[in-house]
Amino acid sequence: MRDGLWLLTIRKKHAFVPTMAQTEAGFYMGIEPVEVVDAFDKEALEGAMMRGIARGNPIVPTPTRATFPNDPLLRHAKVKSSSTFEKLARTWKLSKREGAYLIGPYKPGRDGGSVEDLDRMEAIPVDIPLQTVVHRLVERATQAQ
Repeated sequence: MRDGLWLLTIRKKHAFVPTMAQTEAGFYMGIEPVEVVDAFDKEALEGAMMRGIARGNPIVPTPTRATFPNDPLLRHAKVKSSSTFEKLARTWKLSKREGAYLIGPYKPGRDGGSVEDLDRMEAIPVDIPLQTVVHRLVERATQAQ
């Protein structure tokens, strides 16, 4: 498996797993397809994460401010603004880089939005099977609800 980044967002009773694209500039953004599953069905949640990881991180053109797309999670959650969505959402990341998997939550940023919660980040050696890493991510993310 190549290095990359994938997100899991839990809001109310739903879990959202977007396809995470990497822009030509190097940052990541969520795109379609987005899988939505019951947040309490851990098996379905693990399956959605595994499929999201299998989709990889397609390279897309870097959008300008004028052409930056809306977050696809908003449509799936049936809300109109990021601030409304984020009030009840908890996002976790799984990334692979430098020979390790990293899993951990995001927390509210000082200036809005969210930032990685580095104090709660967990490094897992890359020789651990991906299914085990995804299981750990789902366990941590669902315990936090």
